Amino acid sequence: MNIKKWIAVPLILLMVALTGCQAVGGFDVSKNLLGTLDVKSQQTTEKISLKLTPKEGITQGDKEIVDLINSISVTVDEAKVQSEELASAKGTLHIDKYNLPFELALDRQGLAIQLEGAKKPYYISLNSQESLSGLPAGFDPYVYSKDVRELTKTAAALMLKHAPNPSTISATSVTEEVYGEKDKVKLTHLHAELRGDELVTLVKPFLANLAKDEAGLKELIGQAIDMTKTIASGMNIEGSDKVTAELSANKEKMVNEAYTEVKKYLDLAVDQYDVGVSAMYAQSPEIKTVLSANTVLKSDMYFDEKGNVRKAATDLTVALPDVDGLPVKSFTILTETQSWNVNGSVTADKVDISNGVIDLNKQAELTPGATLRNFEANSPIYNILKNDLEITKVETIFDPKDDYYVLENRGGTAFIPLRELTSELNSELKWDAAAKQTTVIDDITGKTIKLKSGSKQAVLEGSTLTLPQAPYTDEYGTLYVPFKSVAGALGATVTRNNDGEYVLTRD
Repeated sequence: MNIKKWIAVPLILLMVALTGCQAVGGFDVSKNLLGTLDVKSQQTTEKISLKLTPKEGITQGDKEIVDLINSISVTVDEAKVQSEELASAKGTLHIDKYNLPFELALDRQGLAIQLEGAKKPYYISLNSQESLSGLPAGFDPYVYSKDVRELTKTAAALMLKHAPNPSTISATSVTEEVYGEKDKVKLTHLHAELRGDELVTLVKPFLANLAKDEAGLKELIGQAIDMTKTIASGMNIEGSDKVTAELSANKEKMVNEAYTEVKKYLDLAVDQYDVGVSAMYAQSPEIKTVLSANTVLKSDMYFDEKGNVRKAATDLTVALPDVDGLPVKSFTILTETQSWNVNGSVTADKVDISNGVIDLNKQAELTPGATLRNFEANSPIYNILKNDLEITKVETIFDPKDDYYVLENRGGTAFIPLRELTSELNSELKWDAAAKQTTVIDDITGKTIKLKSGSKQAVLEGSTLTLPQAPYTDEYGTLYVPFKSVAGALGATVTRNNDGEYVLTRD
């Protein structure tokens, strides 16, 4: 079952529907929500938690997993947004009995994350070949951030204009304490609730209203074309001048053609909406549980006199279908935030990366062994990774009758393709063409073993290791090694169960 599908659909649609709030009790909801897109800098606190509601009669193992997940929450003591390009946060990740402080910092080059007990911070580069793959050399997305922001605001305004209100919504004047303020602050409290079944009824009128707004749709399409023209003109690639000229000369025609297509599909969606919903439920009846009255979004937002959101809390409960393999019947996401110094002078903090980083874009730096080596052995997170999550544990069964693993038996010794064994143990392979030997680097200890096809003599950390039989290379160039001996050199054990299968185990 694709659990992500049942979770993603209601999350996206519920959030979209909530943005449809029109004027309530004299409070212009649309104007104030759009104003949040103009926030350039601020400081905030935040708390996020996830709660699973288990089914009755689940296994002890599933209950332990649910309890562990329910113990997880994130507290951000202070987040600082200096600009679109600079931000930082300090907080704590709570897991079971552990409290794990963290710091993160974002700039134009990337995101750095420092966890307590980590020898080096983790890093996600925003300018690496991986993150910019498919984009022209030298392309800088930050140059176009203003255009993207304006296009986003236009699209949001169009949605807010046409989406109907949920049945439960209210706006009241209150006086509340807000972080960073000496005295209580006059606020407008916007409360809204939306059920999953109500959401289904709101989408159709939203689409119908949107289809009628020719001016609004054409404005959005035209702005998208202008942004495309700006990006094309800034790219130093062959043909960009021609593209820019064509967009300028034919903008009106392109807007009209695009609008005609969009209008056609919107009208078709409205016309076939009821039939489409019925077909969706018939094809995937589980979705009806997700989009039921048991799925509820509750939102409380507190706006100050300038229209800034100073406090907010959301409570989203999503009902899940009763299917095998899913031990929970619903999950709830809770968030609480407070903001201050909105659009004021804010200076984001830095994470020290001068002594190197663990690059999250590189798979080799994320193996179980590499992950553990980056943490102090006495740190809480090391204990969680090693003992609670058991990230180094391996237990794989190899059936000698299964052609997939291609196990071979020669003279009473079981052989396995070296790449298959090292893949299971996350070990690294290096080929020395001059010496015609393969070096295997153990993921956990970093120890090396050197092997040669046709030789019983291996070298383990500089000492000779005599194998029961020599490794060999088959007709396809695959190197086979004695299963038990080489696995043992890499810190694992190989045994046979009652069915004659080989069991590879590592704690």
